[in-house]
Amino acid sequence: MITFVTCLFDGKSFGVPHTNDVYDGSWVDKLYRGLDRNTTNAFELVCLVDRQYKMLPSIKQVPFYEQSNSVAGWSILAEMYRPDLASGQRCTIGLDTIILKNIDDVVSFNGNMGLVSDPFSHEPWVSKYPWFKDEVCNAISISSKLSSDKVWDVWTNRKQWVYENCILPSHGTLSEMVLLRKMFNADKRCAKLDYIYPGKIFSYKCDILIQPELIHDASIIYFHGNIKPHNLSSSVLDQTIKDNWI
Repeated sequence: MITFVTCLFDGKSFGVPHTNDVYDGSWVDKLYRGLDRNTTNAFELVCLVDRQYKMLPSIKQVPFYEQSNSVAGWSILAEMYRPDLASGQRCTIGLDTIILKNIDDVVSFNGNMGLVSDPFSHEPWVSKYPWFKDEVCNAISISSKLSSDKVWDVWTNRKQWVYENCILPSHGTLSEMVLLRKMFNADKRCAKLDYIYPGKIFSYKCDILIQPELIHDASIIYFHGNIKPHNLSSSVLDQTIKDNWI
């Protein structure tokens, strides 16, 4: 069985207020239903929460250890690697992710840590943002117990180091994505899920809007920045995506 882990919390309490009034329990429900429709494997969806939310009873709500810390920023998402959440492979996944087709192949990844190549790490973006070349992002991760335990060890025993060294430059905010980059992609050799399973995982902003034809084979679309699933238009392309966000 694979454990999917996501998070729902009030961003104001953790120094990321731009997420406030965007997400609620219905987003978790839609993620669960998307997973349920598109995998034949036994799975569990764990949602880390800062309080109890209304969501499907089949979703396991687990309180964050850290319930309020305006300094923590996104680094609180390091709790997705807590050892009590999963005993085997785990897949961390954002609420702004839509599953369109079967993902049995993707979740069969059994390496120590698989991340997604940063959406700005390829053309037409990387020429403009060369520092993203060969970089990864945390839109989706699949990790073994060994790798998850390593993340948790750093987060719990070297937190001051995280606070000093894991700041996302573009936002000036602490970020577990920076932590993952430093731990697993310092040599630019981290396993990239979208390379291992080509044509399956795409950024809406950086891939789908540039090459709409990619939608035909896509299994997973993730959102970042200002455009989120609830902002999608009534265009044919967007409607195709929204039809899977139910």
